[in-house]
Amino acid sequence: MIKRLWQQFYLSANLVTFTQISFRLIIVLYASSLLTDAGAIGTLMIFDTLPFLVLGPIIAKIVNHHNRKSLLKLTVLFDVLLALALLAIMATGYQHLFGFALLLAVNNVVTSTYQISESSFFPLILDDMRLAKYNSAIFFSGSLAMIIAPNISGFIQQTGLISLLIVVSAGIFLLALMNLFFLAEVADDHTTENKAIANAYSLLRSFTYIFEDKKLLMALVLLALGNLFDAPMDTLMITKYTELSQLTKVGLIFSMAGIGSLVGSFLLSAFSKHKTYFQRMMFVSGIGIALSGILLCFNDYLLYLVATFILSCSLSIRTIYIITFRQIQTPKAILGSVNTAFKYIAFGIYPLGIWLATYLQKLVPVNVIIAFSGIGFLFVGVLTAYLVGKEEVTIQ
Repeated sequence: MIKRLWQQFYLSANLVTFTQISFRLIIVLYASSLLTDAGAIGTLMIFDTLPFLVLGPIIAKIVNHHNRKSLLKLTVLFDVLLALALLAIMATGYQHLFGFALLLAVNNVVTSTYQISESSFFPLILDDMRLAKYNSAIFFSGSLAMIIAPNISGFIQQTGLISLLIVVSAGIFLLALMNLFFLAEVADDHTTENKAIANAYSLLRSFTYIFEDKKLLMALVLLALGNLFDAPMDTLMITKYTELSQLTKVGLIFSMAGIGSLVGSFLLSAFSKHKTYFQRMMFVSGIGIALSGILLCFNDYLLYLVATFILSCSLSIRTIYIITFRQIQTPKAILGSVNTAFKYIAFGIYPLGIWLATYLQKLVPVNVIIAFSGIGFLFVGVLTAYLVGKEEVTIQ
């Protein structure tokens, strides 16, 4: 039954992930092309992130205490409705900030709820290594969307073509919704044991469970430290080559990052059938992160390209591994809270990394900050390899 369930929603889940990322970018690019004012665009981006930060605990509690498959159905249904709403906005020629901000805010809540529900539902129906393969595929779809979707900006003013893309998005969401209705019911968090566990943990304690489990805490530290040094890399590269009037070089660096992410997710998927090899890939990712850190210490474009590829490949392996690790390590009844907490802490650290890099640019040259980030990656990589070797972040 596990294999049948996995095959039934496997393609749909990948398509939903790809389409959600692309649809969000369509909203942002289309609204930005109409509003143009920097203040309005800044407000849009706040509404694109703030709702989850405010409502995250509520989302976690809902996921912990309600049927996760039903939540997946509800969020995908809202995806369809949001696509239809954007079509209506385009058809009426609406151009006000409030409407687009509201659309992005609702989309942020819907997408976040889907992601938390999805990452909390599939551990219920997949064994450990099949879960690893599934996570690798989802990450691959997300990385592919981040490479392809930005190209929408080249024809965002062609409303006919954009409308067609939105219709296709709505169609994909609708097919995924139908697929969810055909999924067989599984032992969800309504069983007596899981309900007892969920009720035993207050919302606060379910969030802080990470600090009760040493292995989960170590995984979170690795994720957060890596993200702290990774967060400003795009900004630093853009700044460096803009100052040199060589902005075209940034495009190739970004391409190497995208390709590296795809290669990393593909490699981990290939090794996901064997737990030993899967864990060795986490060790290899630590070596890769450390090596890329060393390369970033040299102020050389070709070395930056190589470092970016190795770093993106290694970070994608690390991210997928830690996602799978926390899904296996956490009691299923409180996965919603732990998944949300990881998202809060590990990815909430991005603004801090960007702010630090921006502040340091006032004091030292950009290439010095890049080298400092390289030293940070060297430390994170060595720490990752060490903790894997000591079996502090290994799947039992």
